[in-house]
Amino acid sequence: MNKTIDMRPPMQRCSPILRRWAALAAVTVFLLAGCDPEPDPTRTPEPSLTYGQVDAALCERLKANQVATRFGLKPRPSYHPTGRFGTALNHTHLSCEFWVYDDGDRFRTPIGEFDPEGTIRLRTYPDHETAEKGHESAVHTLRSSEKSRQGVSTQSVGGWWDEGLYSQLVMPIDPELYPRLKGLDAARVGVVYELRHANLLVTTRLNTQAATPEIEAVLALLRDLANALTNEAVSHLVKTGPD
Repeated sequence: MNKTIDMRPPMQRCSPILRRWAALAAVTVFLLAGCDPEPDPTRTPEPSLTYGQVDAALCERLKANQVATRFGLKPRPSYHPTGRFGTALNHTHLSCEFWVYDDGDRFRTPIGEFDPEGTIRLRTYPDHETAEKGHESAVHTLRSSEKSRQGVSTQSVGGWWDEGLYSQLVMPIDPELYPRLKGLDAARVGVVYELRHANLLVTTRLNTQAATPEIEAVLALLRDLANALTNEAVSHLVKTGPD
């Protein structure tokens, strides 16, 4: 009778304690060899760029009249723009007013000449997180007005800033308000830029009137003028750290 002989070495049996330690060692190696832990998504890294506090004399240094000249506009001789400076619980703010006009027939309506007026408001916060909350609040207000007011529209806008919202108003003028102007066909128009860059918030507003066929052209000029005035104002601020 043939007998098969198993030539394999006998299996070594480990004690239950050794098997338990081996399992723990394997788990430890797996954890050590795993990926690095992901950063906490709720933690916002502190950016390095910081704007210094705005000062009350900044409006006087603005070259708003030179900016207006590039767009064929002139400052009103009888108008003296003013600045409003103040401090709040968590920020410093400054508002610079201006009013310019076109002495020609460009964009003239039966109501009068083309005369944009508005403000640039600058707010500096002690840290970026507080500025972000301030921007969120301002954006919420603008988006709410889009829902509650006729003729208001908003959209996000990109640029050198971190966050931005653009809002515009087109509201037809009731001809009954000007009974002597027969066949009046015009609208109140306005643009608003709500921007945040690091710990700085900038709000630029421009308003005027436009004949209905020229609304889009007027809005385009107001947008360009608002951007130029914003850049001029920010250029006078002191900032530290890389852009």
